[in-house]
Amino acid sequence: MDPQEALLQRDSDTLKPTDYNYTISFIGAALEVNPRFVDSIRSINAIAEELGREFEIVVSHKRAPEAFQPVLRELRKSCQSLVLLESNLESFGQGKSISFNYSTGKFIVPFNTGVVYPIAYSDVLHDFLKFKLKRLYYSELTLVSREIIAEVGGWRNLSNGEDIDLFSRVSINYGVFACPTNILKGDDQFKREMASIRQFPLNQEKSFGESYRHMRDLIISCNHSMNDLKAIRQIIRDIAGSSRPWLFFLSYFGSKFSHIKPVSYNRNNYIILMEAILESIILKEYLKMADVSDNMAWNIDRAHIRFLSQKSKLFREMKDSTVLLLKDQL
Repeated sequence: MDPQEALLQRDSDTLKPTDYNYTISFIGAALEVNPRFVDSIRSINAIAEELGREFEIVVSHKRAPEAFQPVLRELRKSCQSLVLLESNLESFGQGKSISFNYSTGKFIVPFNTGVVYPIAYSDVLHDFLKFKLKRLYYSELTLVSREIIAEVGGWRNLSNGEDIDLFSRVSINYGVFACPTNILKGDDQFKREMASIRQFPLNQEKSFGESYRHMRDLIISCNHSMNDLKAIRQIIRDIAGSSRPWLFFLSYFGSKFSHIKPVSYNRNNYIILMEAILESIILKEYLKMADVSDNMAWNIDRAHIRFLSQKSKLFREMKDSTVLLLKDQL
């Protein structure tokens, strides 16, 4: 039996309609308050209103410049379910944890405050909410129950990969129902699929200190081994022409001395999450998403495709399926 047949024969959850008597919490975190931050929140507010259920938007953020305070006051007036929590944030993971702990909804929708989301995502969330599955609902706007987040331990104080750190724990304990889409366009495309990977390939414009912190936290969140980092360095060298070897070396040893330790399973955490998404896609569970299944598209940049092809047995065995899914990106 080939791997695809084995997946297709696996018993799947029974999809059952669920009631709508609960509040949905959209949560975010921002280390910088700017016009993009405002536009992102307005887009989430429009999606939430279109969804037609009780909702709240809770965002923790660093203090905005004084000149920007009137803009925030106007934002609060126009988005009456918005709660802004000013805090001296150290990381996105810390910010999401603060927002999550303040929120009250039965379901949590984390969002990227640097992305403006089309209103069509209300259809994605509407379809997810039709089903009663104790799993991670994965798309560009991910939905997960408060109960699951609490059970696996929530977000940790990580500046990079904080969603992978959380979602890998959710996926290995509960599984994933995936429907990534082709709804988000333009400059936001890279941000939509990587689940908070902010520096792979490396951004050469960042300072060494910031790059070190981001790479160290990515190593922790993904539980990258030294062999994983060698593969990443080679991929970046092939694509960008430089791999900054001292950054990898110092970040790896910095991760060993960090008070935050990787959550360790039998595979790299990033691979655990991406394989869980791939399994759901191979099973074509997205076809149950009546309103959005025609928009299903998995977008991953070439560096990540190469890494997964090298490190994931499932990706290699599902080569024909992944070529079909990723044909525009290969």
